[in-house]
Amino acid sequence: MRAMTETLVYKFGGSCLKGQSDIEAIARRIIEADDAKVIVVASALHGITDRILERLGRDGVDSIEPFVTSIEMTHLEFSPTLVEQPFSSIFHQAKNLLLIAMQTYLDDQTQSTKSEALACGERMSSVAIAAALTECGIDAASAWAEQIGIHLDRFSEEPQIDLEKTASSLSLPHAEVPVVTGWYGLSEEGVSLLGRGGSDLTATSLAAVLNAQEVTIWRDVPGVLALAPRWSLPSRNLPYLSYTEASELALFSEPMLHHLAVEPLRSRGIPLRLRPLHDPTSLGSCIGPKISAGPPEVRAVGCLPRLVPLTMRLSGVVTVAKVVADATAELERCQIRIWSLRAQPGEARFLVSERSASRAVRQLSEHPSLPTPESGPPIALLCLVGEGIGADDAVEERIVALGRASDLLLTPLDEGKRDHALHFTVPAERTHDALAALASELNLLSA
Repeated sequence: MRAMTETLVYKFGGSCLKGQSDIEAIARRIIEADDAKVIVVASALHGITDRILERLGRDGVDSIEPFVTSIEMTHLEFSPTLVEQPFSSIFHQAKNLLLIAMQTYLDDQTQSTKSEALACGERMSSVAIAAALTECGIDAASAWAEQIGIHLDRFSEEPQIDLEKTASSLSLPHAEVPVVTGWYGLSEEGVSLLGRGGSDLTATSLAAVLNAQEVTIWRDVPGVLALAPRWSLPSRNLPYLSYTEASELALFSEPMLHHLAVEPLRSRGIPLRLRPLHDPTSLGSCIGPKISAGPPEVRAVGCLPRLVPLTMRLSGVVTVAKVVADATAELERCQIRIWSLRAQPGEARFLVSERSASRAVRQLSEHPSLPTPESGPPIALLCLVGEGIGADDAVEERIVALGRASDLLLTPLDEGKRDHALHFTVPAERTHDALAALASELNLLSA
């Protein structure tokens, strides 16, 4: 039995919010926490965010009310007791906020209006989960980010939660189990989103603010795998990762974890677990401080499968530093992520996603001080993760030798070399071959 003073943060994502069997499992996991104080962080129900996004992309005011009604029905099917008080009136408020935001967006297509509409998915979910947990005999209450005082950091490059401001303003409901909305918070513009996977960041930030003993992200997979499930290679589960390993791998293994999720926990040493919702006997994967044990080894491989290299050839009158600075600023202004940057005399190369490549070329070509970029064939960017591997030349030499022996055209990226990670590129059409060869060579496959 846990001590009564313990606080646990449980995050449930959309993949675990599909139907009645999920809510029953969620209730069991909370009950199994014994006397600990459980704070639930909820994403939108499965598929709701995508449905709202798709509808925001279409015109026509007449179809908005039927659309909102369809969203309402999805939640009622998930949690039939939403029709009862006090949840009925709160859910009705969330539904009306969605209706108003979507109607407003037709004439005011700003990011703030879009964020307001999308946040309604989390609001409706939190009410639905609280109602369902109450039906299971758990004293639960919905807690919207704007109501309890979750604030975003306006000075960070990427959206993050302002821990200091949130700590001073946080006011959770008195219910035994608060169900907090993930993914968004308050900014100077009103409601703002945390980006893809942002509910993970909500959970870990709350854990830091509340000095929780542990954070658990409940999922529909066993934990963190050495290779992402999308590659259909039976890889082994990783029982433990350091904060650094996890944050690096998260960048290359969507939707494993928000890549900034470990940062609020790092200085406090709070462990983060990723566990399967429907298998309580599995401890999944634990993320925590670095543990030194044995020689450096590659523990996982992440992959961004289709990136496009954009190369700028420079004339003698233009400095590389100037081109890199101007191009980087332009791509950031257009919200196009640069996955790798290499600069050398007479040339600068940027790696961007294939879906952003055409827009990146257009924007850079129109810039008055920049040469027109040349697009290369798509490549995959592989990230090999393991504490100490970047400082051990033998690890990189082993990978290079494997690529040569297998004719995989693996090319190391010197600019991506870190103590805990090595990066390589491979032609896009050889991605699966490269991952299979690496998994076999590095013993990443399950027994």
